[in-house]
Amino acid sequence: MDKTVEPLIVKNLMKGEKIESFLIWGRGVKLSRIVAITFGLLWGIDGFFKFQGALYTQIPGIVQQAGVGQPAFLNGWFSFWYGVVSYNPMLVTYGTGILEISIAFALIAGFARKIAYIGGIILGMFIWAVPEGFGGPYGPGSVTVGGGDIYALGLLFMIVLGATYGRDRYTLDYLIERRFGAWTAVAEVPKVHLDHIKGWFSRNSMKLSRGSAILFGLVYASESYLAFYFNLSGNIVSVVQDQASSAPLFLSGWFSFWEGQVTAAPAFYATLIGVLEALLAISLILGLGRKVAYVGGAAFAILAWGVGEGFGGTPVPGYTDPGTGIVQAIAFLILLGLNATHGTDPLTIDSKIEARFNWWKKVAEMSY
Repeated sequence: MDKTVEPLIVKNLMKGEKIESFLIWGRGVKLSRIVAITFGLLWGIDGFFKFQGALYTQIPGIVQQAGVGQPAFLNGWFSFWYGVVSYNPMLVTYGTGILEISIAFALIAGFARKIAYIGGIILGMFIWAVPEGFGGPYGPGSVTVGGGDIYALGLLFMIVLGATYGRDRYTLDYLIERRFGAWTAVAEVPKVHLDHIKGWFSRNSMKLSRGSAILFGLVYASESYLAFYFNLSGNIVSVVQDQASSAPLFLSGWFSFWEGQVTAAPAFYATLIGVLEALLAISLILGLGRKVAYVGGAAFAILAWGVGEGFGGTPVPGYTDPGTGIVQAIAFLILLGLNATHGTDPLTIDSKIEARFNWWKKVAEMSY
């Protein structure tokens, strides 16, 4: 076992608990790197399309449209940003694209990661609050609470990963830190060592994981509410048909299959989606059946991305987002890794059930 194995894992081993081989610190860091590269590619796609199709000419209209139907007390907010964007739409659009590409480079190459994570969270929430109009306005056809907030949440998960696994030797940051120790301040979330625990993030990585899961659960609770309140069954067919109409020819069979399925039973599929989202929300918020929920959630997110979002949609003028389903799947993958490393979380319902029924660990914990 690597000398830098996390204390939590060592503690569990001393207690005689079974830890799978991939939970070793070095494997955990590799998982973190793979996730960072995948997430970075998505940010890169976002940034790339900011420079395509003269998107800057559409941005003022997008911001203006985002304010339509919003509560009256938000009129000033959207009026202010419409004025800012209209003054120099090219600067805003290209500036956003540059920031997104910078975040992509930071994630893929592992450069100035802590700064990139924090900056990306701010940018993601800004995108959600302005051009995405807080995910709204909400009405018939609303099935999601936005994409920017999901991207911000994904970066929060990356911070928790950094706090849990520590220094990543497969990054540019690691090479720079070997020559310039001060670079740690912009590269590393304070990490765990065998001999001592350094930093608030490291000491509270399990609590941060729990808090992040709760936020993620609130997203799914909101989307489940939208599915039921605005009668998803009334428009689920048109959602799939829209994706099918713009899909590449080699995907026509895939979308034809799903179009036939939802057309035959729209109420069934709409109800199924709402129920599954509600169950994921309950699991994430309460910490109930986490392993099953995380694996099932990743599969559900990928399927939703591949059908309802058309694998992120066809790149056309105005295209800026490869879809939120894939980011949600990444978030579930991160939660699986954190679950594996942390072991039993005392802040979950799972821990209470496991205390009475040991077999429940197979449902709740990756490390058993």
